[in-house]
Amino acid sequence: MNRNVIVLIVIGLISGTYWSLIYPVYQPFALSLGVSMSLLGMIEAIGGGMGLLSTLSQLLGGVLADKHGRKKVMIIASTISLLGFVIYLASSSLRQVSLLVLGSIVMGCSWMRLPARNALAAESSDREVRGLTFSLMMFAATVPGIVFSPLGGWLAEKFGYEVIFMISLAMEALCLTIIAIFIVEEKVERSKLSFKSTLHILIPKARILKNLYFIMAVDAFFWGLGSTLLYGFLSKSFKFSDTQLGILSGIFTASLALTEIPAGKIVDKYGAKISLILSELIGIITLALWLTAKDFTTFAISQIVFGASPSLWVPALNTYVSERAPEDKIAGVMGGLSAFRGLISFPAPYIGGLLFEISGFHLPIMINLIGAIISLVLLVACLE
Repeated sequence: MNRNVIVLIVIGLISGTYWSLIYPVYQPFALSLGVSMSLLGMIEAIGGGMGLLSTLSQLLGGVLADKHGRKKVMIIASTISLLGFVIYLASSSLRQVSLLVLGSIVMGCSWMRLPARNALAAESSDREVRGLTFSLMMFAATVPGIVFSPLGGWLAEKFGYEVIFMISLAMEALCLTIIAIFIVEEKVERSKLSFKSTLHILIPKARILKNLYFIMAVDAFFWGLGSTLLYGFLSKSFKFSDTQLGILSGIFTASLALTEIPAGKIVDKYGAKISLILSELIGIITLALWLTAKDFTTFAISQIVFGASPSLWVPALNTYVSERAPEDKIAGVMGGLSAFRGLISFPAPYIGGLLFEISGFHLPIMINLIGAIISLVLLVACLE
């Protein structure tokens, strides 16, 4: 296995550990500061994983990674993450919503690392095993959550949210050190991108990429209405504790970890399109379970099912892009896809929060389900 892939797997293990602590308690933490569900949706819309800044920063990160190298972008992004955790820690200690919003904005910018990391992984592995490589990286990032997601909920209830952010700050500092010392890039001629060529990444000329961008944007919008705020919804509607949310996240992560390696082999054997379709089908089944759930046990079962969806989706999407984008613009295209998807879908969490305030849990989840069915039809009919 290539040295860089091993390093990326180690970094994934470390970052996956602290994100497992944060993920199930972040939305309850925000709600504990007194924010409304619609404001929580706005925070997610701006700086969350599918938010505006998160996705636009991936466009910038992809362009910079193709022009200046993958390692430099990863170092910058890690430094930004450290600043974000400092602000989150201050927000928790001072009980300041304004600092929570600022921290979300800063953390949104740290997502610029994603296309650089994925492009480095693609370049460091043979074409016939890229799906497996992406799955191994994803496995490393998610397997800590089996233990640390429930632990994160317990730590938050026992010692407060500050301890979660302090641990995360220390572990991200370790990631930065590993990136700086151990990542080695080959000296290659980097692309020289103009503003015009950057726009071509955001709106590609190739029909095959245009179709992909459109389908991913539609899918992200509808999933942003419901699943993005799931833990906030469950905290409000079902009064689940931080520990219960941590257990749900741990179950999801265990399912994700157990299915990732087989999923990578499915991507390599049957192709990216079939894998994306299968992933969407699993997501639809999950949404149906959420709509009918009335207790913790049903939501726990749904998380077992749901874990198989991203384990297929992520390596399939990365493989699809890496096989169809020009080799010197892989990171740029990955960043462009994320940016286009984000520009279309970023209002969704805010809209989902408003829908929750108007009608409760079921309305945003129902619309999410309808949108997932539409996305499935588009994947079957329009993706080449």
